[in-house]
Amino acid sequence: MDLIRRASRMVPSSPKLQLPAHDEKNGTTKRATLASRLEFFRRPLRLRGNSTVSVPLGIVLVFPLLVVILILVLFVRHPSSPGRMLMPAGSPPAIRKISEKHDKVFVTGCLEPDTSQPRANATFVVLARNKELDGVLQSLKSVERHFNRWYHYPYVFLNDGEFDEHFKETVRNHTSGPVEFGRVGPDMWGFPDWVDHKVAQEGIAKQGDAAVMYGGLESYHFMCRFYSGFFYNHPLLLKYEWYWRVEPEITYFCDIT
Repeated sequence: MDLIRRASRMVPSSPKLQLPAHDEKNGTTKRATLASRLEFFRRPLRLRGNSTVSVPLGIVLVFPLLVVILILVLFVRHPSSPGRMLMPAGSPPAIRKISEKHDKVFVTGCLEPDTSQPRANATFVVLARNKELDGVLQSLKSVERHFNRWYHYPYVFLNDGEFDEHFKETVRNHTSGPVEFGRVGPDMWGFPDWVDHKVAQEGIAKQGDAAVMYGGLESYHFMCRFYSGFFYNHPLLLKYEWYWRVEPEITYFCDIT
């Protein structure tokens, strides 16, 4: 019996098998699940069918997303982007209280113009038609209100046709200076003699088809030609050295003093 006991002691005994705890089972299961999910993104993709170079699927999916995010960030942060207002750069500047000792205003209100000085040899030039009377009155009221009520410079109204009496009388009632009305002759208005009218009209029509602003209007081209090289030779303007061109439907927002 002693011999048997000795022999049993000499035989190494196997360690007791311990079952994993409940928390360890859950952790192992989660790691296995996560690994199986990530395994999908680790799948290699070959650039070509016979290529030896492969790229993980995750990189292929993430790279375009990063490019899109980068483009959006650059677009929003660009100075001319409308989204720039949504992302102000830095904190707003501190508001400094104005001190009248160091920050006095330059001028209170508009300056009182000095009307004692001699006038320039100048006139207002208005190219308009009878049907533009409302727009002309808008411009005259603004010019008179903000400038000419002090200086009373004259006006020269030009038209490729004849001004009617209603136009003339209404204009005179809204101006503080003398007014003259004249007609632009065919030598200064229209196509020159050396131009093929058909070719010119086709060119104007092409500008209209191309949506060039006013490019499809013959009268606009005639006006540009007149102002570019003929208006100062008109008989009513020969006596003046300076001119101020006034268009219908304009508005000045402050006094010109």
